[in-house]
Amino acid sequence: MATFTLDDDCRTALKRLFEADASHHLCFGLSARSLGVADHADLLTGSVRFRDYVMEGFLTYSVEAVDLNPGCLLRVVGEGSNRDWAIRPQVRFIVDAAGLVVRSEGDAEADLA
Repeated sequence: MATFTLDDDCRTALKRLFEADASHHLCFGLSARSLGVADHADLLTGSVRFRDYVMEGFLTYSVEAVDLNPGCLLRVVGEGSNRDWAIRPQVRFIVDAAGLVVRSEGDAEADLA
């Protein structure tokens, strides 16, 4: 599990990172799209599953947000693909492209070891 703690207000950060398309799915970065209908509130009340094209293949991961007030914690969990290692740099790129400030970044699985 990759974690990103952002300095920005959580709701503002989510609006900058996730955009709803015409069919009410959330889009994340250039290629990730939620598997089901979702909105920003769904990220704060549970996790939302996304399908993304990373490293020349598709992978699925879940994203959830925690409002730290101030700040926002993003938790991103892969589903066991051999490309799960690429999720963290992909999410970091999306966060940086949105102009958000990352206070800290971690790998919860490594932190538990």
